[in-house]
Amino acid sequence: MREAIKEHRREQLMEATIECIAAKGFAGLTLADVAREAGLSVGIVNFYFTTKDQLLIDTFAYLVDEYRRVTDANLDAAGTDPARRILAMVDTDFQLSISSRKRITVWYAFWGETRWRPEFLKICQRLSAAFHVETRATFTQLIASTGRLDLDPDAVTRGFHAMIDGLWLDMLINPKDFDREAARSIARIYLNGLFPGEFAEPVPERRKSAARA
Repeated sequence: MREAIKEHRREQLMEATIECIAAKGFAGLTLADVAREAGLSVGIVNFYFTTKDQLLIDTFAYLVDEYRRVTDANLDAAGTDPARRILAMVDTDFQLSISSRKRITVWYAFWGETRWRPEFLKICQRLSAAFHVETRATFTQLIASTGRLDLDPDAVTRGFHAMIDGLWLDMLINPKDFDREAARSIARIYLNGLFPGEFAEPVPERRKSAARA
């Protein structure tokens, strides 16, 4: 029970840190800001995180773990079919709980600090390497099953991740024009261009009915 309470308090403080970074970035962030956002005392923050740097490192790791958990759950639900697994990755990237504008703002804030903070860089590198291996393996399966042996799985994987990163950036800088369903459609267009027929948009039932009439 006590451990559960401690973990809940840590999560509460890391969520407060996410709110503060989204609101003001790293430059003006203080432990007092985090305490105020969480509705707790600075002493409580210091009890769980001895320094601001440790709070930031743990908050970034918390974001990564959240992303990993949601991805794994979506992949488990997709089963073994490689095309369905790729679409599950796309769904993760545009799931509101993962890619709200607030959370993407914080992701980019951490990414922007990797040049000067080796701890952040290591977290990014571990996540990037793990997802490259996993995504490459799935694309390798898809290339084999579709006979597209002319495709390089490394190049396809890098292009796929670059597209997702670009769509996230579009959400960040053009929030009024960004549409999650449109982003999913763009991802399908890219993928269907490489694997014709595997990622075509499903035809809405009302269009099917009209075509039969």
